[in-house]
Amino acid sequence: MTELSYDVAVVGAGHAGVEAALACARLGLKTIMFCLSADHIAMMPCNPNIGGSSKGHLVRELDALGGEMGKNIDKTFLQSRMLNRSKGPAVHSLRAQADKQEYMKEMRRTVENQENLTIRQAEITELLLKESEGEREIFGVRDAAGTDFFARAVVLCTGVYLNSRCIYGEVSEDTGPNGLRNAGHLSGFLRRAGVRMLRFKTGTPARIDGRTIDFSKMEIQKGDRPVIPFSFSTDPDTVQKEQIDCYLTYTNEKTHEIIRKNIERSPMYNGEIEGTGPRYCPSIEDKVMRFPEKERHQIFIEPEGLYTNEMYLSGMSSSLPEDVQIDMYRSMEGLERAEIVRNAYAIEYDCIDSQQLKSSLEFQTIRGLFSGGQFNGSSGYEEAAVQGFMAGVNAAMRCLGKKAVVLDRSEAYIGVLIDDLVTKENREPYRMMTSRAEYRLLLRQDNADLRLREIGYRIGLISAEELRKTQEKKLAIERETERMEKSFVGGGEETNRILRKLGTAEIKSGVSLAELCRRPELNYESLRPLDPDRPELSAEVREEVEIEIRYKGYIARQLQQVSHFKSMEEKRIPEDIDYAEVGNLRLEARQKLKLIRPDNVGMASRISGVSPADISVLLVYLEKRRRKG
Repeated sequence: MTELSYDVAVVGAGHAGVEAALACARLGLKTIMFCLSADHIAMMPCNPNIGGSSKGHLVRELDALGGEMGKNIDKTFLQSRMLNRSKGPAVHSLRAQADKQEYMKEMRRTVENQENLTIRQAEITELLLKESEGEREIFGVRDAAGTDFFARAVVLCTGVYLNSRCIYGEVSEDTGPNGLRNAGHLSGFLRRAGVRMLRFKTGTPARIDGRTIDFSKMEIQKGDRPVIPFSFSTDPDTVQKEQIDCYLTYTNEKTHEIIRKNIERSPMYNGEIEGTGPRYCPSIEDKVMRFPEKERHQIFIEPEGLYTNEMYLSGMSSSLPEDVQIDMYRSMEGLERAEIVRNAYAIEYDCIDSQQLKSSLEFQTIRGLFSGGQFNGSSGYEEAAVQGFMAGVNAAMRCLGKKAVVLDRSEAYIGVLIDDLVTKENREPYRMMTSRAEYRLLLRQDNADLRLREIGYRIGLISAEELRKTQEKKLAIERETERMEKSFVGGGEETNRILRKLGTAEIKSGVSLAELCRRPELNYESLRPLDPDRPELSAEVREEVEIEIRYKGYIARQLQQVSHFKSMEEKRIPEDIDYAEVGNLRLEARQKLKLIRPDNVGMASRISGVSPADISVLLVYLEKRRRKG
């Protein structure tokens, strides 16, 4: 009998699974990716878009490191917009509507043609574990047919498929999203293996036949011109194309009255649904009941693709019965004749308590077993993709005998996301938000390549040519920023005439171009008439120069904060530490530290239940241990 042996096995082929599998295969490792349906690789079961507030940051960071999501959406988007343009650059976030079928087809084409990668349609029911040096270690997986696949590392990216069931009203079906089969066996095996499991839930809105929508009653939402690509490798000229419109409508008092009248028929309110839902992406019934003072809620009408008339009602997820859904949707302007193609539903599923993971996304108690995505208790395609990528990279590093790659909170949103998952008690699906990142002015989506390209190159997923281009961009930014700081304009009549025209105060003596650029009324582009020596630069470089100049003081302050943060992160905690020996630690702190086993003092300080006093005690203990040698 032929032995089925691989370096890495990836369980799941959603957004986390494909990034994990591609990373491993591209690093030269023989990789197999398991999926329940080969026709639904990288499926978008819910919202038809990539990016959005803070999520756009994740996609661009993933691209800077060598991931695929940004490249794939650039090939398959219908509309692109930069969100939060009226606010500061820290919260600017790219968001693109996807053609769902094209996105899946393009990603499938990518994985099918990736060297070193095998796709296998099968349900994994067990993990193959052995005792090694007093610890458990994984050596493969077993499918429902009883076939063993041997691997040196395994990455679990099961999404929302473990023991999942879809629910609306009195209807409950044991399926995955979109009526696909679920995975009914692996959860039980994991529980028997001592893995702590949780039950979460999420939901999706109905899909409406676009022919039954009166778009003339809605506010039109146009895409940006020019389009900014997600991937730093995409030629901007290739994404300047005709875009599909989206639309905006609102709920009203009639909508809310229908919901309130039928709230006891909602599975979330009558106890039928046990799983915890995402606080920051609530169902429409949740919004209405939690915010009774709000007279209306925004509902975006978004196309599912060029291949279909189906329209997605963003902001309208629900688990109410079918008859209530019809009345509810038809109560809104433009949807009076709406016909439902697919009902809204909630989906419950099993996932893990992510505090069982190391910062590398490897299980603390099972060597060689990694996990990523919604299986870790997060929500969203983007959160899933970056975790899958990091889990895949670290599975590969383990096979290659190299050190794990861990991004900290000062380096990337990815670092914030993973740190939050492994240190905090997440009792609901975790969603990334800009407010979670302490250093968000440094971690902008526009500079993800400048921050992370070199790390991607060191991993082995960014080419020397890509790194060279990023280094040239960085040098151009530095040179132009320095030139602006050292270039002065005098207070002559012509200068002041231009300043008056630009709506800003006149100057009496020489002022640097950088100082003028910091004025609220001015920007880098508006100063062109005063700057005859300005070099020709790309739009990306001009954007970075303006941000560096305008926010110089704030950036300097955050860099100081990062320096302090780094000093705590550098205080490593030995893996063999026995917290029972650390005197004067409170019982709760000792329990939490033993459970999570933080890598360093900084990580320990972010664990809920560990106080500043506990950290002081820990620092004293570590210093004494260091002196003893």
